[in-house]
Amino acid sequence: MASISSRRSIVIAPSVRVGWHDDLRRRRRAGAMPNFSTRLKPPRYWLVHTFAHILIRELALTCGYSAASLSERLYAWPAAEGRDPSAGLLICTTASDSDGTLGGLVQLSEPSRLQRVVDSALRKAARCSSDPICSKRTPQDPEDFLHGAACHCCVMASETSCERANRFLDRRFLLDLPGSGLGFFRVHG
Repeated sequence: MASISSRRSIVIAPSVRVGWHDDLRRRRRAGAMPNFSTRLKPPRYWLVHTFAHILIRELALTCGYSAASLSERLYAWPAAEGRDPSAGLLICTTASDSDGTLGGLVQLSEPSRLQRVVDSALRKAARCSSDPICSKRTPQDPEDFLHGAACHCCVMASETSCERANRFLDRRFLLDLPGSGLGFFRVHG
């Protein structure tokens, strides 16, 4: 019978303990360390993923669905042999229940309404109640935190909404935060 202990490992039997730290130790001994540089997603993915999260937060306030009832699907990859680069996202409901109406969510996709939602989401993403700590956070190898300027106060979503467990998020890819020049969008007013 498997159970989870406090050290993030799975106890399969009293004498067998398997966890991420044990796996890493085995790989080191075998000379097969994982290549952490290939595990990080490209900047395009960080941008689209962070944008999806701020949209989920804003749509939840506007359409009547809770943020946990909305889910993301990301389409972001670099160019490869026979494949063009991609940057897109889909936000959909995870379950049909009494939270909101699908019609309310669909109406928000009309260009004029969507523009207001995007503008509002970007304005809110420019500030976090945990700044400057949040805005100065940088991702660290090896995977201790695979997010940058992102926290539960500003960008992170519930487990049911995020396809990447709140990893690969950074507000600096969306907006120019203090000390950064990476922002894709400009916020007016």
